[in-house]
Amino acid sequence: MGRIWLLAIAFFGFVTVAVAAEEERAKQPSAPAVPPASGSSSSELSRSGGVITPPIGVDPQMKQTSPPSGDSMPVVPPPGTPGGNPAIKPK
Repeated sequence: MGRIWLLAIAFFGFVTVAVAAEEERAKQPSAPAVPPASGSSSSELSRSGGVITPPIGVDPQMKQTSPPSGDSMPVVPPPGTPGGNPAIKPK
């Protein structure tokens, strides 16, 4: 019976410490979000035509080339549409 009381006291002690730490963290003010100096993100995107460009000189060796446009993937029209297999009836 004594061990149960000892475990209960230890448990409530840990809970009390955890609650006190959470309350202390809640009292500390969080850093406010700073908006961009040039305006909102929407206005930035509209000015740039919807293109997000990275800062200049981040990594000049990093480049991504566009995929080749000559080998396109064939388009298979779904059944029941013009150009599709007329023998298959969609459910």
